[in-house]
Amino acid sequence: MNTSFKRKALTCAVLAGLGVASSAEAGVFLNQSGTGQVLIYPYYTVQAVGNNAYNTYISITNTQANAKVLKVRFREGKTSAEVLDFNLYLSPNDMWVGAIVPDGQGTDAPARLVGAGDLSCTDPAIPAGGEPFKNFAYTAGSDALPGVTLDRTREGYVEVFEMGTLSGTAAANVTHPLALNTAPPGCAAMRSPDGVSVPAPLAVAGNLLTPTGGLYGAGTLINVVNGGDFGYMADALDGYATNFGPYYFGVGSNNPTIGGNQISLAPNIPSSIRITNQLGLGVASADVYAASATLGTAGARAVASVFMHAAVLNDYILDTGTLSNSDWVLTFPTKREMVNATSAGAPFTALLTTAGACEPALFNIFNRDEQSIIPSPTGFSPQAPGTAPGTGNICWETTVVGFGNGLAHTPSSASVATNVLGSKNRVIVTVPNSFQNGWASLQFTGAGATTVGVVGGLSSAGGFTLDQNGNATATTRTYFGLPVTGFMVRNLNNASVNCTNAAGATVLCNGNYSALFRHAYRDLAQ
Repeated sequence: MNTSFKRKALTCAVLAGLGVASSAEAGVFLNQSGTGQVLIYPYYTVQAVGNNAYNTYISITNTQANAKVLKVRFREGKTSAEVLDFNLYLSPNDMWVGAIVPDGQGTDAPARLVGAGDLSCTDPAIPAGGEPFKNFAYTAGSDALPGVTLDRTREGYVEVFEMGTLSGTAAANVTHPLALNTAPPGCAAMRSPDGVSVPAPLAVAGNLLTPTGGLYGAGTLINVVNGGDFGYMADALDGYATNFGPYYFGVGSNNPTIGGNQISLAPNIPSSIRITNQLGLGVASADVYAASATLGTAGARAVASVFMHAAVLNDYILDTGTLSNSDWVLTFPTKREMVNATSAGAPFTALLTTAGACEPALFNIFNRDEQSIIPSPTGFSPQAPGTAPGTGNICWETTVVGFGNGLAHTPSSASVATNVLGSKNRVIVTVPNSFQNGWASLQFTGAGATTVGVVGGLSSAGGFTLDQNGNATATTRTYFGLPVTGFMVRNLNNASVNCTNAAGATVLCNGNYSALFRHAYRDLAQ
């Protein structure tokens, strides 16, 4: 199915059906082409494995022939509290690269952003030695869990917003000269004097225009000593502010947020567009969302809808011969805007406590020969009182699932961190030691994720559905599960690699191998 063609056909059909005389794109959607106006990087880390810390490199690329102003924000993984943000200006066809590294020695040193020698304009300027992450946003209030120290900044995720395209003097100020390795000439003028005020060039009429997308992003988790090198492409949301216009926020602002009113929220214009596959037939949906009666703006619910999945599917490998291990990263991009200590908006069920907002899930583990097992309660850590067999607690907004099978080289329920990524925002799933490799299904089972009716699932307030023949029908839709993204990482060791030493003799070397695979999903909607 050509998703680009179908999405455009859906937009035209919806607009025509609503009597809207416009060819503009309507509704936020997850762009399968990989470019967009908003980027979500599911994971960054500087956690350590065997006292060897990861570094995370991220890149942001502007593929279009116009300059842009972006908000770049880092969120820690427990409650998605902001730990650092800055504004970034990209000239046409520009790329920015930065690195997150440990801020000092020791396995509990916080994270630090370094500019990696990049010359693109930032507000504020990134110091030559980098900028440490902050804990100001989680030292008080519901974000103040028992851990408020800076080591909480060591893992989380990243979000990037295109706030507008630039023209006139604003564009000229941030555009690199033709000479190689030269910084933009007018960067200083593009920095807000107080972190809140709009820089003077952006206040000139016509210099700040509607976002147009065309951003893509890449993340790399690298552990040089351990031989780990995991690369992924960021999730790209497009159509986010196409009908809204530019929306500049200074570095001192907590905005924009993923559920902001930049998303189309008019009652007769779709908030989100999604391609689904039900009963083997391609179906495209344009949904209109209203704010939750409990918690969650219309915008947050619209973004959540394009990430909704009933179950997460991926491989695991724990082979004894290669001392293999596997971790799954699960990030819930809209959870912060839909859950707090007193309310949980559908599709979430659990309230935020000092142990997190723990969503129940059912793991079904398969080996490569079709045998399956649902782990017992002892296979999960931590456990909630009265947890039924086969259920586990996915507590954090970025949670890493570590797989173990009781053998010495895999994690156990007592492990403080996972074996591949060293994550401390972890849940450990223990499978039989005869299950050395295979695949697993993680199904979300909370009442908010599964119950049919007003409470269960994420329900739209209206919209249209386009069938495989291009016929549009007015409808409402409910997606079940939770809004989730992420990937699986695995590492393997081969201690029997033939190498030639300096004397020309053949000796055995130790080879480490790593790989990353994005999740597959099972979807359920009605």
